Amino acid sequence: MTGWGGISIIFAAPGMSSLISEDLGFQLSPQVVIVYQIVSLSAMYFVYGFYVLLLGTCVYMMRSRQQGNERVTRSLHLSLTVALFVFSTAFVVVYTFDMVYEAIIFFNTVKTQDYELFVDSWLYSVELTVVNSLELFLGILLNITAEWMLIHRCYLVWGFKKRVVVPLIVASVLTNATGLVGTIITTIGENDTSTIDSDVVLYDVGSDIIWAYEIALSPAMNSILTLLTAGRIWWIHRQVRAHNIHTTSGKLLYSVSRIILESGSLYPVLSIVGLVLRNATTADALPLDFFPLVTLSAGIAPTLIIVRAKYCKNIENLQDQVPGIHFASRPAPQEGTTTVSRVPVHSIGNLSMAAAEAEGLGGNEDG
Repeated sequence: MTGWGGISIIFAAPGMSSLISEDLGFQLSPQVVIVYQIVSLSAMYFVYGFYVLLLGTCVYMMRSRQQGNERVTRSLHLSLTVALFVFSTAFVVVYTFDMVYEAIIFFNTVKTQDYELFVDSWLYSVELTVVNSLELFLGILLNITAEWMLIHRCYLVWGFKKRVVVPLIVASVLTNATGLVGTIITTIGENDTSTIDSDVVLYDVGSDIIWAYEIALSPAMNSILTLLTAGRIWWIHRQVRAHNIHTTSGKLLYSVSRIILESGSLYPVLSIVGLVLRNATTADALPLDFFPLVTLSAGIAPTLIIVRAKYCKNIENLQDQVPGIHFASRPAPQEGTTTVSRVPVHSIGNLSMAAAEAEGLGGNEDG
């Protein structure tokens, strides 16, 4: 078995204690048994603590000064945001149990020097099978919730166009169905102890499917949604500037597109970093499991977008309230004459509506 941190357990037949002792020598070293567990849990709890603060800020911002036309969208996004946090919390609890349980197995093995008991406990433990399946399943639930929030935002920004949102829904369903299939196959492979060969085959097939889902399909889907949303808002900003429409939404449009691109890239970037570190380093060189960090980032990214966009909107509102000083010169109107100031008016149809809708993203995170 192989995990994100590079710790692998070799399938071996009973009676091969000397071979098992050599194979597990590194995996039972203090670097793995102690340092790896502590560093991985500490990093996860640090990120989770940041997530708690971020969620509190997000809930406060989304529940303050709601307007009637924003209430439905805000309620939907608030519900999805809370669901992301609940799934993340459940994942933290399950992962903590996993690491503590593994640490107990490692400690007992080092204490008794019974390596066959270690292999039996690792390969045939019902607790580890359930815990590993729950970790994968909760990660998929996080991805599903985050993707549906991004799809809804993309649907609003693109003007409720079904030809845009329907392919995204289909792609999301197929992507996460692949992850569920891989999780089920892996669980069956871990649970079927009738023959070692069937264990290895099923587990390998399930692991390959899960890895394809975690390092390719899910990050790619997330990246597409991020680029579609940020790109659409950037295009609206470009069109607004092209038509010389100077409003407070101009700078906000650019800021929101940048926020979505930066924060939305968090999950794909961490997935790539985790993949590179897993294949380029070992638990001895880098005693850190990136799997919980990648999983938590799926919930943090959408929440971070909401907080940053709302903060940006509040800054714009504050600037609007500060009286500006305008320096201008024009000839004074002569006596008996009337000066009429003519301001060019540009009519761009739905573009103004789209700009207003994107401006609302800063307030209700629709866009």
